[in-house]
Amino acid sequence: MSAPARRLMIVDDDLDFSVSTSRALEGVECLAAPDGPTALALLEAEEVEVVLLDIRLGGEDGTSLARRLRAARPELVIVIMTAYATVDSAVAALQAGAYDYLRKPFFLDELMQALERCYQLCDLRREKRRAEQELALMRQMEAAARLATGLSHDFKNMLAVIHANLSVIGQRLPPQDALRPYAGDALDASATASELVSRLIGFSRSSPPRSVLADLRDPVARVTAMMQRTLCAGMQLALDLPGQAIAAPVDAGQFEAALVNLLINARDATEGRGRVEVRLGRVWRGGDYARLTVRDDGPGLSEEGLHRALEPLFTTKSEGTGLGLPMIQHMALVSGGSFRIRNAEAGGACAVLELPCLPPAQGSGENM
Repeated sequence: MSAPARRLMIVDDDLDFSVSTSRALEGVECLAAPDGPTALALLEAEEVEVVLLDIRLGGEDGTSLARRLRAARPELVIVIMTAYATVDSAVAALQAGAYDYLRKPFFLDELMQALERCYQLCDLRREKRRAEQELALMRQMEAAARLATGLSHDFKNMLAVIHANLSVIGQRLPPQDALRPYAGDALDASATASELVSRLIGFSRSSPPRSVLADLRDPVARVTAMMQRTLCAGMQLALDLPGQAIAAPVDAGQFEAALVNLLINARDATEGRGRVEVRLGRVWRGGDYARLTVRDDGPGLSEEGLHRALEPLFTTKSEGTGLGLPMIQHMALVSGGSFRIRNAEAGGACAVLELPCLPPAQGSGENM
């Protein structure tokens, strides 16, 4: 089995068979259950994709157990095995929801091939779910784009009038006038509102970003240093850059804004006193990709936050707009890359942005 971290539950009352099979399956983590109650308990406690189930478990009927396992976890892939193979038993196994059927005794190659088909099915299901999530996200972005298109023109005009009048008022008020701070606050608020409208307009632009080939180490180093001096002055920013250039066609403004947004989120999550790791590297995803990782040591995201983090207009901050992360996702998808948020194993949140880049030999030129 080539895929790492595969898990298999073997449900068989023959302990010797379970142990020997577990040892033979390299690269597969095996759990053993001698009966139905143990199998159901393990299924509730552990993440299992595939079950290898004997059709006869002492006094239990394996096909009946297969139905209960599928009822508990509908996407479970079950392979039923038996030493008493008949047409009727094969039909019963398939009716119980089994994906495949093996007759004992079988060769290891037969089992490996059956399990490979099972794990391929699991991979396809995961890809399908990911594609459905991306499609749902794109539809939400389209809805936000329609909103931006319909409102941006009028908002821009009104905000321009408000901003101009506030500027005049602020200039004509005496320096010690009690109303001057209020005029300044209103002027700042109008500027913030104008920026929000501009960001909404970004969703309505269907044209690709203005990409220029650049060594991504430069903007990552520049933005990290700037944030260390300003908005993240009280934090520890650890920067890890590769020794070799990573050349990628990017919209420099969008890429730098993405990193600024991620660092501000990390600052807010750690209340401005945490540690943040910024790492740039290269990965292979059927092609060369640049991977930017930003990880903080804050409390991490809630289950709802993880599920909805990339939804436009969703935010957990009292003053947030819910546009920052969706805009990064939009940039990644338009560029042919990907963006995801997860909780790191060591704690804290971890954001991963991957963008297509040139192979090392093509990205080491002197003219970038």
